[in-house]
Amino acid sequence: MTAASPTAAQLLDQALARRDAADYTAALAWAARAREVAGPSAEPAELVPVLLVEGRLHQQLGNLTRAAQACRQALALVARQSGTERVGLYVQARTALAGVLRAQGRYAEAIRLFRSTLTLAEAELGPDAEQVACLCNDLAVTFKYSGHFTEAEQLYRRVLTILKRTHGPVHTEVATVYHNLGGLAHARGDFTAAEPLARRSVALREQALGPGHITVAADRAALAAICDALGRQEEAEALLRQALAVFESVYGAEHHEIAITLNNLAAIAYRRGRTEEAETLFRRAMTIKERVLGTDHPELAPTLHNLAQVRRARGDLHEAAALSRRAVAVLQGTVEDSHPLLATCRSADPTTTTPGPGAATP
Repeated sequence: MTAASPTAAQLLDQALARRDAADYTAALAWAARAREVAGPSAEPAELVPVLLVEGRLHQQLGNLTRAAQACRQALALVARQSGTERVGLYVQARTALAGVLRAQGRYAEAIRLFRSTLTLAEAELGPDAEQVACLCNDLAVTFKYSGHFTEAEQLYRRVLTILKRTHGPVHTEVATVYHNLGGLAHARGDFTAAEPLARRSVALREQALGPGHITVAADRAALAAICDALGRQEEAEALLRQALAVFESVYGAEHHEIAITLNNLAAIAYRRGRTEEAETLFRRAMTIKERVLGTDHPELAPTLHNLAQVRRARGDLHEAAALSRRAVAVLQGTVEDSHPLLATCRSADPTTTTPGPGAATP
């Protein structure tokens, strides 16, 4: 007597278990099997969760085109559904697609989609539902990227209140909000306020997930950027190298997180007088960002600006000017005019003194 074949739901559970263990490639393979078993004629309630998991895994692994395709397919399926489960799936699908738009640097589109989805979720699920908190967090992240810092902080504080009430003060979801609040304080230049928030996030997630988990590595990388800004380059460099080892073991040689970490390591190398090493790391970070995100993504700007400062220091004013102009071009029209990075890039005239390379915001 042969064992029964696994169901799509069972295969999806396997995918989620591997995702939680940060084995994203294996998780994607299990999710693909779940979709095949469900089949194209499956009910939306069965197929949509599989597609959304696939979409998030593609996004995690840096394949934004495949991520968007999976999310749009899920959204189209939900549109054909009726019944009590529709609202929850509709909110999930729209949230996932908005997250991909944000990752693609399409901040205005992402904000519109997050906002309209939040309005729907609040009306249908209630203002304090956990799904509403997740939406608020996603919208806050997008506000922070686009330079709407006040709106971002208001939403983060709301999320923290909901999650503490739901899970208590010691939980990985609560740690996520501390991570984000620390990143926001860093973006505002308030490094003293940022540090305890970032350390709280590291402590909570390390306690729950262990020191080698990729989410803990991301927390360490964020803390490193803050330590660097506070002048503690030795501690920052050690934290970044720990994070980089974890990122490379999970993602391979090319990923958005690896590019950010290389950028931040390069900035430290520059300030510690290792100019040649800094330029090599900045160029490697730029190559990865261009391959993963495209050549006009706003997240190229920090590395473009930093590389411009290195070229200026090495006497190449022509390339420095070209890099600075390109940094402004990828930011203009995407972030607020008051965004600190845009202001810095605009002021980066290679014939005058400008700030040296800095860490990307966590």
